[in-house]
Amino acid sequence: MKKSNILFLVCSLFLASCGFEDMPFDKYDQEFVFSTDVKAEGYVLSVYTGLPYNKSDENGFTRVDGQMLSSATDESAPTVPGSTIIYLTQGSLTSRNANPDGCWEDNYMFIRDAMIGLEGLEELPDTDVDLKIQMGAELKFLQAYYYFELVKRYGGVPILDHVYDLSEDLNVPRSSFADCIDHIVALCDEAEEGLPEPSIVSFGRASKGAAMALKARALLYAASPLFNGPGYDGTTNEFICYGQYDPSRWEAAAEAAADVIKLGYYDIYMPNEITDASTDEQVISSGSVNYRRLFNVITGNKELILPRTSKAGNQVEKDNFPVGITNGKGLTSPSQQMVDAYGMVNGVAIDDLEGSAYDASDPYTGRDPRFYASIFYNGQNWAGTTIETFEGGIHNNTETSTVTGYYLSKFCAEEVVISGTPTNTNHCFPLFRYAELLLNYAEAANEAYGPDEDHFGCGMTARDAVKKVRSRVLRPSETDVKVAANDRDGMREAIMAERRVELAFEDHRYYDLKRWKLAEEVLNESIRGMRIVKAGDTFNYEPVDNVESRTFSAKFYLYPIPNDDVVNNTAIRSNNPLW
Repeated sequence: MKKSNILFLVCSLFLASCGFEDMPFDKYDQEFVFSTDVKAEGYVLSVYTGLPYNKSDENGFTRVDGQMLSSATDESAPTVPGSTIIYLTQGSLTSRNANPDGCWEDNYMFIRDAMIGLEGLEELPDTDVDLKIQMGAELKFLQAYYYFELVKRYGGVPILDHVYDLSEDLNVPRSSFADCIDHIVALCDEAEEGLPEPSIVSFGRASKGAAMALKARALLYAASPLFNGPGYDGTTNEFICYGQYDPSRWEAAAEAAADVIKLGYYDIYMPNEITDASTDEQVISSGSVNYRRLFNVITGNKELILPRTSKAGNQVEKDNFPVGITNGKGLTSPSQQMVDAYGMVNGVAIDDLEGSAYDASDPYTGRDPRFYASIFYNGQNWAGTTIETFEGGIHNNTETSTVTGYYLSKFCAEEVVISGTPTNTNHCFPLFRYAELLLNYAEAANEAYGPDEDHFGCGMTARDAVKKVRSRVLRPSETDVKVAANDRDGMREAIMAERRVELAFEDHRYYDLKRWKLAEEVLNESIRGMRIVKAGDTFNYEPVDNVESRTFSAKFYLYPIPNDDVVNNTAIRSNNPLW
């Protein structure tokens, strides 16, 4: 039986406390592993190790060949060239080269591991019945997660109905996209029945909320333009789409998200209150702390539905602190497009002619607090250091310096030291968090019922859900969305804009643009930056239109199935269209 060692898990502290981290499951047979509750639980926890993370870098979020997936989008560019992420940005991916965002082999390995675990649990003697039910439910959730990661990349994939051995016919055909979504939803429903209620005790492991959130996300994707109608090639190919548009898919997605809201457990993480009486400075200070600490605080954080956590460390800071700070690599250069997406502290866009106080000669003043919690920019004070990204500045004077005029600060803790006597902190990469769930609900509810109908009685309309997300960083009177009551199109644009800022650098943008079928429009635009020139005590800001050219063609809406799997599995017959 092939089994990955438990090196670390989503919640490594839990593993260490139970003594699982060094148990070599690949050295023993199934009978031994499922001989006690403790060994069986260790096995179940090991199946979590397939959740997205960089296996060579426990604390970094650079899983795409040393880069963040954001650098395949208009969010950022790699600071240092050399990563195979260019296969995605330059249109050079083929079915024969290694896809840096591919997951075909790994996810099928973990799906098989989960199925082996379900078989093993049936043979577990004298077990704690409740624990056995929970472990089985976790394995079903993990199967659903791994299948979804495959489907969002490849469309319909082979669904395995049992654990295959080498003596069997391994030529398993692809299932339709519709059947794959149905399978994922069914696994989520089954998992929900046996998973515990959400609580801090189960932090880092699947709960009912996690299964429900995965179901809501899968149904949102299924309702989106890429899949809900003809395929990206204009056909009704069952492996890449439903073939015909059905508005009820939006209703199903909205209901699934509403069910998570009705749990009444999750909330926006907001340690600092913002009132209408708060000054701009107070809003920026409080809102920035609210947003930044979300990704470093575990205790009492009810926004994190399922995070990928790790032992305390400082690799995130090393990867992202600007070049010029000792040991800072500054691997990710946020784009000017991303910087411009952050609005003003009063909640309006920078190009809002009526309400924006944006000043192109002083571009970083009075911005949305999430900007200050996400972007290293020229003139920023960071732990007593003034960030200098002007030409020749301390943080922009080498070949490995920022290519856009910015570095990424999201996920970083200001108090962490990465040189001399280094210090550490916790880092949480959210696989699911409540703000995303609210935006999922807002999008689906708006498409199904418009901006202002609480069809499922969850206490929120689409507009309310967006306002709830914005309440973390804006004054209460400025959280509203300036869209008319029946304006679905206007609300759709507002939700997309809010999603872009709130979920920036969290691996959503690339797949959002695809499922909205906007990738051909957006991902063919060159990455823009800012050239900053110091003249005495002042700075001149000069936009740069072509920091890095990009290419995206229609075939990239879905990845090619790896060529070896198409050749070796004769039941697959052919690859995705246009490949």
